[in-house]
Amino acid sequence: MTRKKKLKISEDSVETRFANWTAQLLAIMMPWSLYWVAGRASAKTVQVLAERVQEAAQDCPGAPFAWVADTYSDLHKNVIPSLIDGLQLLGWELGTHYVINEAPPEEWRLRMYNVCTDWRNTMVFYTGFNFTFISLDRLAIGAGRSYVGVFGDEVKYFPEEKFTNLLKAVRGFYVRYGQSVWYRSRTLTTDMPNPNHLGEYDWILKLSAQNKKEQIMLMLRAGLVYNECKKTYVSHLQEYRELVERQRTERTLQNQVDKAARAVELARRNMKRWEERWIKTRRRVSFFFISSSYVNADILGLDWFSDELAEGLEGLSCNILSIIPKIEASMLFYPNLSIRHFYADGYLNKIIDQKPLGWQEDCTVLRYHNNNMPLEAGMDAGNMLSLVVGQQLGREYRVLKEFFTLPPDTVRELGAQFVQYFAPRRTKVLKLYYDRAMNNYKGVKADMATQIKNAIEYDAEGRRTGWRVQLMSVGQGNIGSNLEYRFMSDLLSGNLAGKLFSLLIDQYNCPNLKSEMEVTKTRLVDDGGSQMVVKQKTGDKLPRERLPKESTNLTDALKYLLMRKEFLRIWQSKVTSYAP
Repeated sequence: MTRKKKLKISEDSVETRFANWTAQLLAIMMPWSLYWVAGRASAKTVQVLAERVQEAAQDCPGAPFAWVADTYSDLHKNVIPSLIDGLQLLGWELGTHYVINEAPPEEWRLRMYNVCTDWRNTMVFYTGFNFTFISLDRLAIGAGRSYVGVFGDEVKYFPEEKFTNLLKAVRGFYVRYGQSVWYRSRTLTTDMPNPNHLGEYDWILKLSAQNKKEQIMLMLRAGLVYNECKKTYVSHLQEYRELVERQRTERTLQNQVDKAARAVELARRNMKRWEERWIKTRRRVSFFFISSSYVNADILGLDWFSDELAEGLEGLSCNILSIIPKIEASMLFYPNLSIRHFYADGYLNKIIDQKPLGWQEDCTVLRYHNNNMPLEAGMDAGNMLSLVVGQQLGREYRVLKEFFTLPPDTVRELGAQFVQYFAPRRTKVLKLYYDRAMNNYKGVKADMATQIKNAIEYDAEGRRTGWRVQLMSVGQGNIGSNLEYRFMSDLLSGNLAGKLFSLLIDQYNCPNLKSEMEVTKTRLVDDGGSQMVVKQKTGDKLPRERLPKESTNLTDALKYLLMRKEFLRIWQSKVTSYAP
């Protein structure tokens, strides 16, 4: 019996890469279509997606693929930079192995099977393989084109109907690529969707029905054997090269060199046979898999999980443990909140087009921002400092942008965020509404209201920024959470559309406000013999990293913005209409 050759991983001919066990499993299988629901920080993009991109680029030279995201802004801010990072970890460099948003070298273009005349929103690789970046809020980018396969990350934000319509374009170039494993393939990843959150869709869970156990196990077994054959081939190749090197000084090694050469050839043939078998087992085989963030525990460390779970599982059973959520039966503080209160067309994509990747967004991208009207903002000074900015436009009140800072950052950092984002504005007037407690210590100019006013009107060096902040809540009475519950119930139900306005919130520029409104719950307190509904504040005691999405701080900032004295007076009066 022959002794198995051991691969020497310390040699320069072997590149060592580290990946969590799930990423290794998926790389060994490399299924036709992958649907992976994974906990936060599972290395979905930098390991699994980037690895599949490399495989597709090499296996399908010249093929056009689509990369889909929920918004055009998210493509530029998050998706493309993460993909670049993942490819860089795998040894592929921008400008050497691929280009983005620019014409590729002529020899790359000659390898492309599709015709492309506009290089915006494209990523072209040296093999001619290319992506068109498509956002579901700007489907026109991919109109009229055909694709061999599709990639998508964070698909829980993809409306099913929109994405299904886009999949109809994944049909092209059968004659050239119809026999490839990657023909009409799908690679979709996300963390666990929570249908209790408006704008999250759980249709990916239905794709578990595509799992065929026997086919998946056959694909896995073939992949494991093929992987061992590759290791055997490389180990024989290492031995052959060592003998050739020694032969330069020892002339008696010819027989061993010839024997090693035959072993290399036999190992190569065996590897190619198993590669063909492996490819055959992958065709039209889908793999749906759910994993928690613990798959990446070796990289993240146990302290990361201890910190995340220190305050219980609220909000983390989905994000970390990937537990399929159930519809919550408990009463929500904003029971009338629905998808109609959020708008998804708040970006001016033509502005983003003109900017480089990674550009720090400012207010020029806001579609519904009126440059000539003063801005209004509500502020809360709870465990985190929160600022919610809006404007009333006719019978609509639009919440345009959220800002927040977490300890140890202070009002100085919050003010700097606001000033930077709204720097291009012509009218630099801000009307600020806030909790009356922020006026405490006003006599010695140590109150929070004065601090945020100074942080916006002056920069860190004491220079004027050009902004003028008007403190609007001087003399404001207490706004109890039961009063807020009744006011917001009326507002969100549409009862105040004629009397005051209807509320619209930018779901992409105010994601944490949206999340807080979706998860904030009620509790009942005794009010002199009767029970009164108030806001549950347990989320405010969570670890700092969880505060933006699970506390009530941003919702309180919204309360101060909307529940000003004149609006409350109209709401409580018999007035039937209000002229803004």
